[in-house]
Amino acid sequence: MTRYHVVGAGGMGMSAVARLLLAGGEAVSGSDSGRWPLADALARDGARIYQSFAADHLGDADVVIRSSAYHEDNPEIAAALARGIPVWRREDAWRLLAEGRRVVAVAGTHGKSTTTALVWVALRAGGIDASLVCGAVLRDLGSNAYRGRDDVLVIEADEYDNAFLALRPLVAVVTTVDHDHVDVFPTPDAYRSAFRRFAANVREDGFLVCAADDPGARALAEWASASTRARVRTYGALAGALAIPGAHNARNAAGALAAAACLGVDGERPAAAVRAFSGVERRLELVGAAGDIRVVDDYAHHPAEIAAGLAAYGERAVVVFQPHTPSRLAAFFDEFAAVLRRARAVIVIETFSSAREGRDEVSRARALADAVGGRYVPDAESAARAAAELARPGDVVLVMGAGDVRPVGERLLELLRAPV
Repeated sequence: MTRYHVVGAGGMGMSAVARLLLAGGEAVSGSDSGRWPLADALARDGARIYQSFAADHLGDADVVIRSSAYHEDNPEIAAALARGIPVWRREDAWRLLAEGRRVVAVAGTHGKSTTTALVWVALRAGGIDASLVCGAVLRDLGSNAYRGRDDVLVIEADEYDNAFLALRPLVAVVTTVDHDHVDVFPTPDAYRSAFRRFAANVREDGFLVCAADDPGARALAEWASASTRARVRTYGALAGALAIPGAHNARNAAGALAAAACLGVDGERPAAAVRAFSGVERRLELVGAAGDIRVVDDYAHHPAEIAAGLAAYGERAVVVFQPHTPSRLAAFFDEFAAVLRRARAVIVIETFSSAREGRDEVSRARALADAVGGRYVPDAESAARAAAELARPGDVVLVMGAGDVRPVGERLLELLRAPV
């Protein structure tokens, strides 16, 4: 039994790694800054979890696995390096989890969490008990990870830090290729190049499955057809009803069924499971309703994702948007402004600064609010109160962002339901 210590165990990606290691019989400990629901779930299942970072949390760990958000200045990583304990990144853990498995890797700028979950659902309906690493919690599963009995691993292949290049997938799905993560990929060409390298990693007996109605993914399919030995398949939006909203989710469903078919799983059962899929948390998730006002929480943090949410719910929406990282807001400021102008009303919260980046010293969030004729607010409580003032019967309030913005929707419902 190997003892693993996970730095950043409360995050979506690292908690999934920790869960699969724990389910495989390994000893797991981990830490994060404060209390996180996914870390609490690991603790309930037997992991030793700390709510702060300290060198003595390592104990007798054999391997330390760190999130990409933490570096050598973290006390636990520094202590591991000083003691000669191997320090892995998440992609090193992915390689371990992928050993001896047929890997279905789902990549793309947008839609990869939902599509990853849909692939897993379709495979299980078709009789394959696959393992899962997802970037969001599946509502029906109640978790973002699962260890299956069969030799298939379905994994959300995140491009950040080129992590997805660690994988050698049998089936690779690419939902979209739309320039993002400018701190790692400063130009669109750099971003496209990373996806080409990912496509080149597909096994020679494998499949590359790309969305034909996304220009970036379609261009990748054309390149791969000429430059790799993988069998290239394309897909487009499905006709028919889904339990989750949006034309983009119809496309995600089509991609999931195409990927499942590459493993020999097709027919009515996988299709029925995909149609009934209830979604993953924070992807156009209905938080609740107060009278005729609905509140929807969405992970959207890129202009194209905001556009997809507005398309799904109509442009009478009130949007509460929290930009995610100063670098992304600076790079796509004009695109954010253009798409937010489609909403009936806009509230912009101060930019979320992740562990990767410091705070925005020039408050581009305020400038964005001014550019779209919206309101700037400094925090979640102010955002909820502003949204309560603006929302009218029949409205949908879209609470959007990849940071700590979800409580805005929950607080908004409290305010809307309070007696006058």
